[in-house]
Amino acid sequence: MPEIGEVARVVHYLKKHLVGKTIASVIAQEDAIVYGKVGTSASAFQNAMTGKKVVDARQQGKYFWLEMESPPHPLMHLGMSGWIKFSNDDSAYYRPKKGQESEWPPRYCKFVLKVKEDPDCEVAFVDARRLARIRLVDAKGEDMRKTTPLKENGPDPVIDPDVLTVAWLTKKLRSKRVPVKALLLDQANISGIGNWVGDEIMYQARLHPEQYSNTFSDAQVKQLHDAMIYVCKTAVETLADSEKFPEDWLMRHRWDKGKKNGGKLPNGAKITFLKVGGRTSAVVPSVQKKTGAVAGDVEDTNGTEESDEDVKPKKKGTKRTKAAATSEDEEGDVEEEEEKPKKKATKRKKETVKAEDVEEEEEKPKANTGRGRKKAVKDEPAKETEVQEGAVVNGEDSRGRRRSDPGAINSDRRRGARHPRSPLPNHIGPHRPTMQPLQSKEASLFRSVVKFYESKQYKKGLKAAEQILRKVPDHGDTQAMKALILNSTGQTDEAFALAKLALRNDMKSHVCWHVYGLLWRSQKNYEEAIKAYKMALRIESDSQNILRDLALLQIQMRDYQGYIESRSSMLKARAQLRQNWTALAIAHHLAGNYKSAEHVLTTFENTLKNPMPKGDLEHSEAVLYKNTLIAESGETERALEHLQGIMKDNLDRTAVLELQAKYLLELGKTEEAEKAYRALLARNNEYREYYDGLEKALGLDRSDPSSHDTLKAIYDSYAAKNERLDAPRRIPLDFLKGDAFREAADKYLRRMLNKGVPSTFPNIKALYADPEKKAIIEELALGYTSEKSMNGSTSGGANGKVSDRFEQSVLSFLAQHYNFHMSRDLDKAMEYADRLIEMDPKSVDYNQLRARIWKHYGNTQKASEIIEHARALDEKDRYINTKCAKYQLRNNENEAALNTMSKFTRNETVGGPLGDLHDMQCMWFLLEDGDAYLRQRELGLALKRFTAIADIFEIWHDDQFDFHSFSLRKGQIRAYVDMVRWEDHLRDHPFFTRAAISAIKIYLKLADNPGLSGSSPSDKRLEDMDPVERKRAQKKAKKEQLEKEKAEAERKALAAKKAVPTGDGEVKKEDPDPKGITLVQTKEPLEASLKFLKPLLEFSPKNIEAQNLGFEVYSRRGKWLLALRCLHQAQALDAEDPKSHEQFVRLQLFLNDTKDISPKVLEAIKQVVPDKLSPAKLKERNESYGEKHAQSVPHLLSTHAVRLLLDQNVQGQVEADTQKLLDLPSITIEQALKALDYLDLWGSDAKTKEAYRSAASKKWPEATIFL
Repeated sequence: MPEIGEVARVVHYLKKHLVGKTIASVIAQEDAIVYGKVGTSASAFQNAMTGKKVVDARQQGKYFWLEMESPPHPLMHLGMSGWIKFSNDDSAYYRPKKGQESEWPPRYCKFVLKVKEDPDCEVAFVDARRLARIRLVDAKGEDMRKTTPLKENGPDPVIDPDVLTVAWLTKKLRSKRVPVKALLLDQANISGIGNWVGDEIMYQARLHPEQYSNTFSDAQVKQLHDAMIYVCKTAVETLADSEKFPEDWLMRHRWDKGKKNGGKLPNGAKITFLKVGGRTSAVVPSVQKKTGAVAGDVEDTNGTEESDEDVKPKKKGTKRTKAAATSEDEEGDVEEEEEKPKKKATKRKKETVKAEDVEEEEEKPKANTGRGRKKAVKDEPAKETEVQEGAVVNGEDSRGRRRSDPGAINSDRRRGARHPRSPLPNHIGPHRPTMQPLQSKEASLFRSVVKFYESKQYKKGLKAAEQILRKVPDHGDTQAMKALILNSTGQTDEAFALAKLALRNDMKSHVCWHVYGLLWRSQKNYEEAIKAYKMALRIESDSQNILRDLALLQIQMRDYQGYIESRSSMLKARAQLRQNWTALAIAHHLAGNYKSAEHVLTTFENTLKNPMPKGDLEHSEAVLYKNTLIAESGETERALEHLQGIMKDNLDRTAVLELQAKYLLELGKTEEAEKAYRALLARNNEYREYYDGLEKALGLDRSDPSSHDTLKAIYDSYAAKNERLDAPRRIPLDFLKGDAFREAADKYLRRMLNKGVPSTFPNIKALYADPEKKAIIEELALGYTSEKSMNGSTSGGANGKVSDRFEQSVLSFLAQHYNFHMSRDLDKAMEYADRLIEMDPKSVDYNQLRARIWKHYGNTQKASEIIEHARALDEKDRYINTKCAKYQLRNNENEAALNTMSKFTRNETVGGPLGDLHDMQCMWFLLEDGDAYLRQRELGLALKRFTAIADIFEIWHDDQFDFHSFSLRKGQIRAYVDMVRWEDHLRDHPFFTRAAISAIKIYLKLADNPGLSGSSPSDKRLEDMDPVERKRAQKKAKKEQLEKEKAEAERKALAAKKAVPTGDGEVKKEDPDPKGITLVQTKEPLEASLKFLKPLLEFSPKNIEAQNLGFEVYSRRGKWLLALRCLHQAQALDAEDPKSHEQFVRLQLFLNDTKDISPKVLEAIKQVVPDKLSPAKLKERNESYGEKHAQSVPHLLSTHAVRLLLDQNVQGQVEADTQKLLDLPSITIEQALKALDYLDLWGSDAKTKEAYRSAASKKWPEATIFL
């Protein structure tokens, strides 16, 4: 690789042939790596150079640049094999291959510059390996060294002698603990020193290259400084011509290895070759003595190693496992090849060098990524980390003995796993002096442990770990790895115990702490996991893997400030990765720091001196994300200006147009907004939001009758553009009134019914909120039944087919109309449904409609039978199959419903069809199944289903782990932010709300009646039977139970045979509590209910039933302040809420009767409930409440409940009054069932409840739910 001397040679020839001349023409070869990796392109280079005069050529270390008469200036790096050739001169510092001397333009050239002045001269940049870099820097010539990447590089030994002093070098050496040669090779420390220059400096200074940098005396530092200045100046002055080097230089003899009398200096001193910092180093052991602690990563490339200290030579031929510890969301580092003669292949696997993946180490210093994988990108060694005496470097301790290396643990997630197993850190930190380091055999075994863990061969991994621990019982890293494997096999308790033991044995091992954090994370105890990760980072602060894992947990926990800190550290370590910039911006954004987020994105954009390619999706998404940041900060005007700047090249055209229209509307630029919304409608004329925006831009108001004509004209114009459009024909029905509505509705209905569109009624039923419109629609639909078109002469067609379709469509519409709750007349609905079935008895839709009518009658059994018939008409229809299962569950036919669902599930896994439905997260079925069991008072099974719903939402929450890194890698920033915000309100989903409410009600029943946990519904029914019937029923139940157990055993055996692995390769386990017995037998039901109640109150605070349940739970737990808060929230939502009225009375009775209440609690209650009401006052208040709501069944039920609370002696009268509620004309079947629940709550006897059921059956003779 060209180093400081070779680059000086290039600069010399550039000054000789190019400086002071004008570039007449440029031929540039496009290369996405040489140019593209640093943000430029060949075309940009060609445009920037053509016609400009070269003012000067300059150098800093391995970088050189041409100073042009005006910016930008080309800054270049030769990489591994790059060079500058001249058509009229030979600039090579070695003899080129035969046939290459006269070839022009030369092979592998990246650009050719032709000067305008005489003599004719062409300058070519060549690079066969494509590891060179060419960029354009837009800065003043004198400021070039203040720009990236030059400013990130250290001082140049030749041009910066005033900076690189002895005092400066002393401070630099003693601030780090790394092999001294590794420090010299790091371009972030000192510029220009490569492999051969570094070896020459160490030889001339008489120092050993693997000795730690902070172990040299002041005299040795002075020797090193003098040798550095001497070697670098000589290399520059001789223009790297080795024939001009002094005869005693190592450089003149190091390449004789393998030749006769080779590998020796003229004085006979032997030259050995070691591996230091991942690079081959030439060392003269007789001269370069070890005078302090040395690193243990030395590898003898000759097969032997001479040492002046008691260090055992390495065994030849020991295989090493290539490390794979790469971050799943960061770019991998690629090992670079040696520049002088290539080594013969060893037994150790070589990593493939891909030019596309090689990055310049001079631009940004990189962190080490793994001990098992020695990183040597160009001349830079792995980034040094500060460690103490005895630290392990590259897998060996300071005594040269191997120690374990878990750095190769793969970071890839198991498919289907809820949490990714992150790779362990790259270095094992300082260990206790008493700990035995691993010998070579055990070290090899440890690598096998890591390999087995990655490949999920847990038994083999445990066996290998045991072998190590038999030899080194207290080896903390092995114990930690064994703990990880145990945890993966489900032995969580043993894993934690072993991990704690590992920490006691090696408290300073960041690996042990990292593993401890991984164990806590697998248990979803994120707080403890974060603590463990932070301890690991205190020991190994540069570990990107631990830092990444910590950041993932912080964003998962919404610890935005901590996430900002972690992402800032990751950015400093790897600023070349765009995703690190993006992640930090997102962290500030989610924390509400919009300006900081925008600043981060702007800073990154400023590092891009050339525009990104137009097809770069990630960049397109990033600039659009930045625009949304500006808008969210409230600067709409600036957001619009920014949007107009990026609009032309952004790939998400629709999003850009939508944002433009939105901004224009918000800024009051109505004319431009109108054009924008019309442009959007031209792209999608069925999207209602575009029509709404257009109305606002035109200043039209649907509630203003004067705007109706204009609005109608607009929608008519869009409807005329396409006969198939629905939105412009349907929307006017929302605002039109009277005759205008009648005309528009008639046209719309005729059009839809003639086509036979099944969704016609669902599409217009929202209009029924207006009684006038409901009446018009009913009148129109009834009128269609008497038209001639019903008899076969419709104007829509002449062959009769349209006529039949129109007739059936009208009848179907009317059946749905009378079945709808706002226009319900079930007798009429059934009449039309029967006519439809007569016309087409095999129609699935018509039979389904008939089943729905029976459901509204309350006859769930009849509804279930009819929907089963409809399903049988088309057994391949998944929709009707699902509907059938739902109706069966409404009729409490759980097994039949499961059998129906099994027709469209895989029934091979453990758990059968139900197991498949759990795996598919089929929540509607689980909810309906749970409600059916609850109606049957099978509390265990019901609770099991509702808990499964909660578990599904927990899985959804944990699944964020997949996207925190994935979305950043893919650049889907806006979607990721939307996902995070959606997750923040995940549990306000109706499915969770419904399941949580039902589960809390079950727990309240268990708290009020603990005996329910040990009994079944059949026990209660048996108590009401006479002895003979009871005996017969018990015998029958026993027989049925035996048959069920036998069938279940057969099913389990069959499922075990057919069991297939899940997505993560593991066989699904049998549910140990399929009937929920453990759940229902909890000793603390109120405590268990909090799992549902807390998220319910947090995410659905406006759900009044949730607040009511909160009062019930907290009042029973004696948490009256929390109960009072729930009551206050419920009253704020609805001051007349029936349940809140009842709970207010209960609170007053508590205040009147309780004397042991805490004064502080009492004082807090008084602030909300200032006055205590006596029972007489409460009675008056209750009577007034009942009179106010005399026609409302829920309110009257509440007044009856309060009457019973105030006076237990009136129960008989209350029960009689409850039955009288059936006489109210407004009562519904659902309200009647609620009254029956109150009778159960009051402890009414069987006779009273039977009388109520009988009265309800008389009122609804078709209903079966009261039987």
